[in-house]
Amino acid sequence: MARVALNKLVKRFGSVEAVREVDLDITDGEFVVLVGPSGCGKSTTLRMIAGLEPVTSGAISFNDQVINDLPPKDRDIAMVFQSYALYPHMSVYDNMAFGLKLKRSTRVEIDQRVKEAAGLLNITELLARKPRELSGGQRQRVAMGRAIVRQPRVFLFDEPLSNLDANLRAQMRVEIKRLHAKLETTVVYVTHDQIEAMTLADRIVVMRDGIIEQVGEPMTLYRQPKNKFVAGFIGAPKMNFMSGRIERVNGALNVVITPDIALKVPADRHNTYEPFVDTDVDFGIRAEHLMVNQQSDIANGSSMQVDIEVVEPTGGEVLVFTTIDGMEVVAKSDPNHTVRRGDRVMLTADMNRMHLIDPKTDLVIGSDN
Repeated sequence: MARVALNKLVKRFGSVEAVREVDLDITDGEFVVLVGPSGCGKSTTLRMIAGLEPVTSGAISFNDQVINDLPPKDRDIAMVFQSYALYPHMSVYDNMAFGLKLKRSTRVEIDQRVKEAAGLLNITELLARKPRELSGGQRQRVAMGRAIVRQPRVFLFDEPLSNLDANLRAQMRVEIKRLHAKLETTVVYVTHDQIEAMTLADRIVVMRDGIIEQVGEPMTLYRQPKNKFVAGFIGAPKMNFMSGRIERVNGALNVVITPDIALKVPADRHNTYEPFVDTDVDFGIRAEHLMVNQQSDIANGSSMQVDIEVVEPTGGEVLVFTTIDGMEVVAKSDPNHTVRRGDRVMLTADMNRMHLIDPKTDLVIGSDN
C-alpha cells in the first residue's frame, strides 16, 4: 500500500494547460474520488499517476519516492478502465492470470490469487467462460479481478461504471465499497457522477478547469461548500440558486428575492452577513430544505407562495418544480400528500440551511475559504 502525493502537478498539451499546479495528499488505504465535469483534468491527473501521461512539471510521490520517471510497470499500480479491455479469446481465469504470468509468478501462486479474487467478487463459477458469454456487470468484475490479483500498492479506476445501466451501477458501487473495506488498499477513482463520488469516497476532490476547487469528506462538501460551483455540482437534485439582495428591515436582515418574497436571515448569522447589507447576493438552498405544504411560516419570513409547474414522483419522495423570478426551483413534497401541476402551494425554506454567495467572487459567504 502507499501514500500518494501530488506536488504542484502540471500537465500541458501544447498551449492548453489541462492540469494546473494540483496539490493533493492521499493517505495509505484511503479511497479518494476525483470528480468534476468533462474536461476538468481528473482523468489526465489519473493517467499521470499511472504513468500513461508524462508530467509537464511538479512531482508525483509514492511513500515519499518521486515516481515521475518510473514506467507504469514499475509503479506497482493496477488500473481499471471504463472499457473492460478483456482479451476476447481468453477465459476469465486466463484474463485474470495474464498479468501474473508476465511477472513469471509460479503456477501455484497464480492459481491461489485468481481463485481468491474470484471468491471476493463472486465470479468463481465464471472462470471458464469467455468475455462474450458475460454480462456487462460480470465483465467489470473480471476487470476488477485482474487488478486485484496483482496486489498493487495503488488501485486506479477511470470511470469504471459508465457503461453499466443504473441498477448495475448501484450494485457495483456497493461491491466496490465492500471490496475496499476488505483490501484496505489506496484507491484513486475518477468519475463525472457526483452520486458515485458521494457514495464511494472517503474524500472527494472536486475539480474544474484543471484546478482543485475543494477537497473534503462527502457530507462536508455537501453541507459546507466553499463556492457556488461546488454547491451546485455536489448533490442531486442540484442546489437551487436565486438572485437576491440583503436588506435590513426593522433591525432584522432579509434576503429579498422579489418584491413579494423576503426571507428572514437567522439572528445567529447577522454578524456574518452584516458587511453585505444592501448588496446583491446569490441565494442557494437545496430541495430538501425547501418543502411543500409545511406549516406556513410567513410571520417568521421563511415561506413563499408559488404555482407548481412539474411534479416528479420517485416513490420515496416527490419533487416539484416551479419558477421564481425567472429561475427554475425544485422543492420536495411529502409523498403522502397529493400535489398536481397548477396547484398554488406554500414553500417553506429552512433558512438555517441556506447559503449566500458573493456573486463577485462566487465564494460562499462565511465559509472557511
